[in-house]
Amino acid sequence: MDNRWIGRAAALFSGILFLFQASIPESRAEEITGASRAVVAYSEDHTMGTVYAQCNGVTFQNTVYASEYDSITVSASPNSGFSFAYFTDNDVIVTKSAWYTFCPGYDDHTIVAHFVKRGDNEEDDVPKVNWSNSACVFAPGYKIDAVSITTDQVVQGRLCREAFDSIKGDYTYIGMYNISFAHAGKLTDKLDHPVQLLFDIPAQYQKSGRRFRMLRVYKGQPAVLENLGERGNKVQFETDCTAAYALVYQD
Repeated sequence: MDNRWIGRAAALFSGILFLFQASIPESRAEEITGASRAVVAYSEDHTMGTVYAQCNGVTFQNTVYASEYDSITVSASPNSGFSFAYFTDNDVIVTKSAWYTFCPGYDDHTIVAHFVKRGDNEEDDVPKVNWSNSACVFAPGYKIDAVSITTDQVVQGRLCREAFDSIKGDYTYIGMYNISFAHAGKLTDKLDHPVQLLFDIPAQYQKSGRRFRMLRVYKGQPAVLENLGERGNKVQFETDCTAAYALVYQD
């Protein structure tokens, strides 16, 4: 073949390649600042199921850096022979729904989907967990018949956070929650008398010598609830109302 034709073909190919490369949008690195929150989402056992995660509607795999008010959505899909069990957020069970949405707030988050092997009976599909009392339970001797406790990890509003800040002192936040009481399934604003509760401390915050306490905001009024127990993995505190709570620690 004439060398001139070879040269022209090479030039034409180079031009097409340049146009193709120019048409591909440039992928920019995500800007990470001191206010960015790391959100990690994965399956406890990938052989049992898959986790799908989005930040503001954009899919991410494993990890994303998000801002305080970004919207994070994770969903879980079990593989054949398995059932979805629950999501944990920083080691605290937050929902048995296979769909979990939250804002990062002030904390990093590690979201893990847990699955179980499907049994022969429907009852075997879900592990024996009292979902309403998974993170917070009555202390021994304080259980009230027909009264349940539900704990939700949430991003509290500005006024609530300011109320917490006013009494936090030199303690550091672990998480903010809504803890609610229900009698026979009906939400109860206030109990007839105070009770003592046990609240799980996430594993990554457990440390010998570290002090923990609960803060509460009820109808706009903040209060410090001292730790009444000596357990290293739970906080024991006294309360009597459905309210906003914050778990804090001091070294």
